[in-house]
Amino acid sequence: MWTGSWLGCWKASALTTLQGNPPDVTSRGVADLALAVRYGRTRLIRSVVSAPFAVQRALYLDDHIPDMAFVILANPGPGILQGDRLTISVEALPDSKAHITDQSASKVHAMPDYPATQDTTLTVGDRAYLEFLPEPVIPFEGARIGLATDVIVAAGGTLVYQEIIAPGRSAFEENLNYEYLQNLLRISRPNGRLMHQEAYRLQPRARSPRSSIVLGFTETPVFGSLLIVTSLVEAKTLRDVLRQVWVGERVKVGVSTLPLRCGVGIKVIGSRLHEVKSTLTTLASRARERILGFALPSCRKY
Repeated sequence: MWTGSWLGCWKASALTTLQGNPPDVTSRGVADLALAVRYGRTRLIRSVVSAPFAVQRALYLDDHIPDMAFVILANPGPGILQGDRLTISVEALPDSKAHITDQSASKVHAMPDYPATQDTTLTVGDRAYLEFLPEPVIPFEGARIGLATDVIVAAGGTLVYQEIIAPGRSAFEENLNYEYLQNLLRISRPNGRLMHQEAYRLQPRARSPRSSIVLGFTETPVFGSLLIVTSLVEAKTLRDVLRQVWVGERVKVGVSTLPLRCGVGIKVIGSRLHEVKSTLTTLASRARERILGFALPSCRKY
């Protein structure tokens, strides 16, 4: 089991390069959000935001669940730059229902000297329902980034969490030309009990994930993950429901129960970003329908 000190060391390693840590930080962007039920629906009760992040008011886009808040976390700038230290925190207080996303893909620019980091903390209270479905991360040629996500879910809470890692800018023939992408995810209970953890470091130039020896997938891969932590539907039942979803022949999908039967984990690999994203949306929508009774609404962001 990983300890807190181990987690700190792991995060710190994302900052390490041959040149050491940067003397100056490009941006220390912060997005600290809290959502709670007020006057009959979920509202954004705390929104502490600094550049490059921007958050406007909560929207209510689901006619079937009119009390659910939809919040778009925007980055109006060019993307994630060398030396950025970004922190995102979302707290869904008891009984709240919220959908968090961003306005477009996270573009990770070239970083010849120093890496960037993004730390995310998600806290889901009792009987709360949180969908955290960001757009893909696209590492450009020469990018170096460390991602760390710490999730705390109460026993009666529900989390639907998505990650998509693209291979690069295909239109510029930059697929798998980034330096590295390091990712850590931990899911635990409020008392500290660890339920799920995963970590990986992609270094395409050292060991290409295009190799069939690595993944059994010979095309340029797009990686997608969907984690559903809930006690409202039995894990095996939800797993069996999602295994029956038709997702097409161009993607590979694996669905399994998470440790301690706290929910379901899904991994998706495909060669086209839109196909992987569409597959994850279909699966998230089916899970939502099983948990809340209604599928994801169609939301146009741009």
